Amino acid sequence: MYKKMHIFRIRPEQDLLKGIGNFCEKNKIRSAVVLQIIGSLETAQLGFLKKLPGKYITKEYKGPLEIVCAQGTIATKGDEVIPHIHMMVSTEKGAIGGHLSLGCTVFSTAEVVIGELWTQVEREKDNHTGLNELKE
Repeated sequence: MYKKMHIFRIRPEQDLLKGIGNFCEKNKIRSAVVLQIIGSLETAQLGFLKKLPGKYITKEYKGPLEIVCAQGTIATKGDEVIPHIHMMVSTEKGAIGGHLSLGCTVFSTAEVVIGELWTQVEREKDNHTGLNELKE
């Protein structure tokens, strides 16, 4: 099913999204599904699509926070590798989910599981949404 499974750790004080991007670059991963992320964050930056075309807002949440789950894709647009990941985080009072953005700082660890694909997943600009959507 998968070309290769990758299981790795992002260490404390590292940016989660940058860490995933760096791992993909180092291992030449250009097409994959993010199957799971668990761990904890000091702070989370989550994006929310508020209006089309492509109007996002980003909200910061202070931790420590538990990463309850996350999933997404790793695709390309031209030569650029684009991770698109949605994540849910929680405190003892509740949970919130959104689009994983830069600025999510790992607290203790983040365990990431990626399934590299045999076929290339690609993105292209969608005129209606204004976003880089999966290419049909």
